[in-house]
Amino acid sequence: MIDDTDIKIINSLVGNSRRSTTKISEELDISNVATQQRITKLETQGIIKGYTAKIDYLKLGYKTAAYLGIFLEKAKNYHDVISQLQQVPEILEAHFTTGNYSIFAKVYAKDNIHLMEILSKEIQSIDGIARTETFISLEEGVNKELIF
Repeated sequence: MIDDTDIKIINSLVGNSRRSTTKISEELDISNVATQQRITKLETQGIIKGYTAKIDYLKLGYKTAAYLGIFLEKAKNYHDVISQLQQVPEILEAHFTTGNYSIFAKVYAKDNIHLMEILSKEIQSIDGIARTETFISLEEGVNKELIF
C-alpha cells in the first residue's frame, strides 16, 4: 500500500529525479532515513522503475520526430516484431494498440532522409510487418509526467 507521503515523494521525483532525499525530507518534514526507506520500498514494488534525464533531441541533431502506425501480417507476430523493433536505436517507444494499428511507435531521426532510411532499411524489412503509416510531428506541444 502506498499513502499520501509516498505520492508526494513520487511527485517530487517526477518533477526532478535528481532531487536529494535530504531536500525531499525537508519538504515533507520527515527524516532522511524514512524518505530513503520509502523510496526503496517504491523501487522494490516496481512503482519507481528507474531514473532518467529528459533529452532535447533537436539539440543533438535529431530534427524529425515521427509516429509510426505499424500493421502486422498477423497479431501473433507481435512479440517477434517488438523484439526486432527494440534493436532500432531511433525507436524510443512502441505500444501494442487497439484500433487501426497493431503497434504505434515513436521515432526520432536526424531529418526526413534519415527517417526514410530507418523505415525502408530497418523497419519495413522486419518479417511480420505488413505495412506502416508515418506521421511527422510538427511540434511537441505537451511533454510531461503524470502527477498524482
